[in-house]
Amino acid sequence: MKKQVVKAIEKELEERLNMATQTYNDALESRNNDTKSSAGDKYETSRAMMQQEMDNAEISIHQVKVFQNELNRLPLKEDSESVISGSLVETNTGIYFLGLSLGKIVVNNHVVYAISTASPLGKLLLNRKVGDFIDLNNAQQKILKIS
Repeated sequence: MKKQVVKAIEKELEERLNMATQTYNDALESRNNDTKSSAGDKYETSRAMMQQEMDNAEISIHQVKVFQNELNRLPLKEDSESVISGSLVETNTGIYFLGLSLGKIVVNNHVVYAISTASPLGKLLLNRKVGDFIDLNNAQQKILKIS
């Protein structure tokens, strides 16, 4: 299932990159096609808004590329007795992919949470083994499987 999770993450990142790139291109085209009217302030405000949209899209593009690079650096092929970055961890309450903070991803009708190793849950899971228990928010979870 880990390979399918990684493919779903790659697809999600590609979609985010395409969306951010399209947003950037649309804003650029709007800004470049905006003609100066007699209402100069309106023109300047419109251009400033388009520029801000472009800046936000550039930030999104950069973030997606950082996530893609992080995913490529994860030791995905390594099997480990304990939870490491790049592990897919199944507990009695959920399935977690450690390494990227992307949130909820659905894979084969299973909900997988892509979480950072720096998150509270990620920190609790790191270096744990199958059969170990973790406590988060007064709820205990048992690690059932690591891949």
